[in-house]
Amino acid sequence: MNRAERVLSVMKGQEADCVPAGFWFHYRPDYSVREMIDAHIRLYRETGMDIIKIMQDYAYPISGEITCAEDWYKISIKGTDSEEFEKMASVIKGIREQAGDDVMLFQTMFGPFKAACMAFGDETLMKYSKEAPKAVKAGVQIIADGLEKWAKGYLEAGADGIYYSAQFGEIGRFEQEEWADLVRPSDLQILNVAEKMPDKYNILHICGEPEYDFRTHVDWFKDYPADLVNWSVKDNGYGLKKGRETFKKAILGGMNNKGNVLNGPVEAIEEEVKAILDDFGTKGIMIGADCTIQGQNIRLDYIKAAVEAAHNYQK
Repeated sequence: MNRAERVLSVMKGQEADCVPAGFWFHYRPDYSVREMIDAHIRLYRETGMDIIKIMQDYAYPISGEITCAEDWYKISIKGTDSEEFEKMASVIKGIREQAGDDVMLFQTMFGPFKAACMAFGDETLMKYSKEAPKAVKAGVQIIADGLEKWAKGYLEAGADGIYYSAQFGEIGRFEQEEWADLVRPSDLQILNVAEKMPDKYNILHICGEPEYDFRTHVDWFKDYPADLVNWSVKDNGYGLKKGRETFKKAILGGMNNKGNVLNGPVEAIEEEVKAILDDFGTKGIMIGADCTIQGQNIRLDYIKAAVEAAHNYQK
């Protein structure tokens, strides 16, 4: 099997020739297109991982200023004819050209609600979500309509799917009814782009924010369209086998993103991977981390050790 076939087998719940693995971390937002391509290719080639997740480390071009509720109706986001979109499309095309067709590329996207947060700040977004939810919903819809086109453009540029970071389901942020009204519809709008296109896929990452100790209502996302599902096991106390029962889909993850894969040593990395697979089994899983690897001195040799431990696993 090549890497793409291996990951597809996992997504379909079939046994692959070995357990695949994939890890990622953030890059500087001032990277040029060439620097971004080179960074992703280096990670891929030096670690032997089975997937390329293209990071969204450039800001979404959202305009507007929020000083009152009515301002949410006036915000805007640039389209796929913009320099900002073309920059990301060029990264996708450049990575595809160097990596070839034997590996799947997934473009990271933040949800429209998170994009609004990045543009206007969490405090502002939450204030108006409580005081003027109808206005916030209208503004988020403007962003969602734009990002829906971006998602389609990413897939047409050569990405095999979207790696979707679903946020704002943190424990203590919203009641489920509020979340279902404000956040969920725009999440589904973006996820449905790949869902409706032939041979395109979604990886769902359920993400929490540090202000909420990274803890989120994992169950709220159980019917989101996805081919692989990822969440923070360590922060939520929500094990991989429990997630398999909840989502009834293939699982990505298992490893502490701030633990052994960041700090080593290699023996501890190998032991962690083995323990995960001893417990979960080898079917319907891709080894990865709770989230992006976060911390100082990220080492590709440690990531490579995790990938090789998955590939070489024998119970």
